[in-house]
Amino acid sequence: MIDSLLLSYLVVFAQVGSLSKAGEILHLSQPSLSKAMQKLEAELDLTIFDRKGNRLSLNDDGKAILDEAKDIVMMLERLKKKAQDLKMKSRELYIGMVAPGPMYRYPSLFVSDEKMKVTAVIKKEDELIQGLLHNIYDLIFIDHYIALEGIIAEKVLSEKLYISIPKTHFLARFKDAVSFKDIDGQTFLLSTNIGIWQKVLDKHMARSRFIKQSDREELKEIVQYSTIPSFVSDLSMEKNAVNDRINIPIIDDDAKLDLYALYKKGRHIDLPWKVIE
Repeated sequence: MIDSLLLSYLVVFAQVGSLSKAGEILHLSQPSLSKAMQKLEAELDLTIFDRKGNRLSLNDDGKAILDEAKDIVMMLERLKKKAQDLKMKSRELYIGMVAPGPMYRYPSLFVSDEKMKVTAVIKKEDELIQGLLHNIYDLIFIDHYIALEGIIAEKVLSEKLYISIPKTHFLARFKDAVSFKDIDGQTFLLSTNIGIWQKVLDKHMARSRFIKQSDREELKEIVQYSTIPSFVSDLSMEKNAVNDRINIPIIDDDAKLDLYALYKKGRHIDLPWKVIE
């Protein structure tokens, strides 16, 4: 089956005439777009480009394919518009995040009721951005500012990572702060889907072992009756409070995360935050 996204890339390339300009519009690097065009040729089982050095141009077969690609892309745009209209009628809100922090900071945003059904997922940044641009998500949260045409980007929260340990744990001697170096090598209880925080732990805690639990409430119960350290953030601390435990901040720069909310201009969403300058 031919990937329709590749056909949309082809249409944009044909419109602007170069990989570099098309890459800027699509927010893809030139090598990534070049590989995408090679993949399209492989899926079509047809050479549709002439290649001279770094220059790419459509051959006669490519021009014939382009006409069909335009029709398909236009049809898909109509389909997306129809789906968007239906979604607005059914009042569904789709939220994507690179980390779970927004659910703790703005819980009301994630509550479904008779007026609005809310679906929230944690995904990688590139999936979220493409999903927002293609109307899959109404609102996304990523960890840096990005300028996209027709998209509003606002810094709305910061999150800081802590370790949560029993008061009698030997790490409690650090009291005011620890570094990743201090705690690397220990065993930790950990939620399965922590998004971008997983990269931080992989980077700084290669010698540690993680016991993972997918259900957050079950994880909290396990932490309650365990002496094994776990993680909380300044956003999740109150909800995940456990008796006889103390929370110690991690001082490394990577233990802090800024999150930006992105949504399309003109999209009506009741936003519960004030923008952070």
